[in-house]
Amino acid sequence: MPLRYIFFDFDSFFASVEQQFRPELRGKPVGVVPSIGVDTTCCIAASYEAKARGVRTGTGVREARSLCPEIHFVEGNHRRYVQVATKIHQTIHQIVYIDKIASIDEMYGRLPPHWQRPQIAREKALEVKTVLRRELGPYIKVSIGIAPNRFIAKLASKMEKPNGLVLINSEDLPEALYGMELSDITGIGRNMLRRLRSARILSMQDLCVTGQRRLHQVWGSVEGDRMWYALQGYELPSPETKKQTISHSHVLPHQLRNHRAAHSVLHRMLHKACLRLRKDHYFAGQLDIYVKFGHELRWSTATSFFPTQDTVTMAHALNELWAEHPVDAPDPTKVSVVLSKLVPHAAHTPSLFDSDNQSRRVRLQQAMDIVNKKHGTRMIYHADAMEAQQSREAAPMRIAFTHIPDLEFEDDRIQCRENPK
Repeated sequence: MPLRYIFFDFDSFFASVEQQFRPELRGKPVGVVPSIGVDTTCCIAASYEAKARGVRTGTGVREARSLCPEIHFVEGNHRRYVQVATKIHQTIHQIVYIDKIASIDEMYGRLPPHWQRPQIAREKALEVKTVLRRELGPYIKVSIGIAPNRFIAKLASKMEKPNGLVLINSEDLPEALYGMELSDITGIGRNMLRRLRSARILSMQDLCVTGQRRLHQVWGSVEGDRMWYALQGYELPSPETKKQTISHSHVLPHQLRNHRAAHSVLHRMLHKACLRLRKDHYFAGQLDIYVKFGHELRWSTATSFFPTQDTVTMAHALNELWAEHPVDAPDPTKVSVVLSKLVPHAAHTPSLFDSDNQSRRVRLQQAMDIVNKKHGTRMIYHADAMEAQQSREAAPMRIAFTHIPDLEFEDDRIQCRENPK
């Protein structure tokens, strides 16, 4: 099997971008956090200098400071990360066609037949590294994996971090994978590890030598068969995916940790979710809200309605749900909004009864979206979100693993160009 796929995995991406833009952080342990001065939060990224001291993504601020007293905490600049990721994509795309951007720091492409020989594939990977260094600077590094399928290429990109380059030929399989951990495979989490242990599959070598039928039994579905074929280097078509939810969550800053402000932040996040709903041409039929009060109490509720894109309809639904919240609870610390039961525009059947003029309001909101696209998402909004809209720390733009914000639609302010060098 030829080398068909090339996978790019950017090392400690958020922290590396900070070190590239801020020379005073270079060579020092860095922890990227949602907010400065909040010890109850955690690192959303850590530089390799911090990782060497035991600090990882998800490490709490207090624990990180204990592990590495000299660590430098910086507040995440998500707008900058999106800008740099966009430039990275454009730069690589000029050399290798990018099939898919998997996340803010991962993407992959397919090698054309005349590039699939190991020597040529390696030369193209080194060319990408050289051009990225020239265009973005030396502190934003990428680990590259090249293999017969996307699955193995992704694993290869993890083998020599940071700044690695690993080629795995079909004749190297499966032995080339034996040194990896089962948890290195995306999709094998805590629950799946327990199931594998119950089946006496304790290592990557155990997994690789287990037969197809047995893996089907362990997974309990065709996903076990897909895993067997992927480990052998076979290329399988990706299963069709469908957007299930649109969501936003936010750890409240101290000045907004009261019931009134939390209600406003929920409306701010609903406003952003509805903008994405209309941009992606979906209708939502259910709204869920989640609130964490203090450090222990968690409260959630949901309501369903005829699928809509109308912010006003969903804002009324949010107010009705909020009326049920525990008023004697401690101050809220985290809030979340989830839109679900999504229906694509092509499959949506309009209501025969538009008694409250939803369709007219949606046209108005689409006009608001155009204004906000030009001037920033805080330019025009509904009054329920006023307190949150006027606070820059209330539900700012954030990058999620499954969603990279579109700066053209979701930026909090007018986009300006920045040079990472």
